[in-house]
Amino acid sequence: MSTHTSEPRELSVTEARDHFSERINRAVYGGEVTFVTRGRNHQRAAAIVPADLVEHYEELLDERDARIAAERLADIEAGRSQTISLEDLERKLNL
Repeated sequence: MSTHTSEPRELSVTEARDHFSERINRAVYGGEVTFVTRGRNHQRAAAIVPADLVEHYEELLDERDARIAAERLADIEAGRSQTISLEDLERKLNL
């Protein structure tokens, strides 16, 4: 994974467009994060980040989801939670 080398930079949409290749290279080769802002308050709307940073984040989300699923399954198997069929849920919600 790329090492984050500096403080994140913020650029407006226009600035990011004008310097897109440079910001991509800085993300790829320098591990830099660039936040793209918009509006009068310069609110962060997107980010240009190293791809491996996002891939690592996705792995963390997958691990969390797997842990939660295992906990829910254990609750069902131990009788601490109950399941409901899709058909019963639809009836209950009048769908």
